[in-house]
Amino acid sequence: MTFRVLLLVVGAACTAAFPARAQKRGSFEIGGFAAYLNADNSLPVDNALGFGGRLGVNPLSFLAVEVDIASASKSGAGYRPLHVWLVYDVPSTSRAEVFAGIGFVRNTYTGAYKANDSGVAGQVGLRQRFGKILAMRLDGHADFMPSAANKSYLVSFNGNWGIGIGVSALLNR
Repeated sequence: MTFRVLLLVVGAACTAAFPARAQKRGSFEIGGFAAYLNADNSLPVDNALGFGGRLGVNPLSFLAVEVDIASASKSGAGYRPLHVWLVYDVPSTSRAEVFAGIGFVRNTYTGAYKANDSGVAGQVGLRQRFGKILAMRLDGHADFMPSAANKSYLVSFNGNWGIGIGVSALLNR
């Protein structure tokens, strides 16, 4: 019984109170994250946990330009995706914000397998604000490389994906 009351109070505190307003033009987001990165099965790169960082700026109220880079390695091969995103922040009605983005990805494979490829990417996620500056962020992305690093008669494209969770500082909002 006590646990249910505590859960109800914490849930109400996280989603109630003051609705978050649109981001101001020129506001920034800077943050770090841990991610599970899944490389295409045709690549000689294992799936691994990694870390990364992001930086974003809002040129318009609900539109952001973000850059993120992550790095993961396992079994002597590394994987480093660099994304440039155009992100739409869905107008929120609470401290939780949903966002979706499209963008460009540049993958660098290092270590035992050295190669590069690039393509298009998509992401969706949730940002939960805690106060005016701090936020927790959960997002997932999928990358499609039409000209794969390991292109052959058997492999015509690659598809990588990842899930990340992290903390962000929301500045000038």
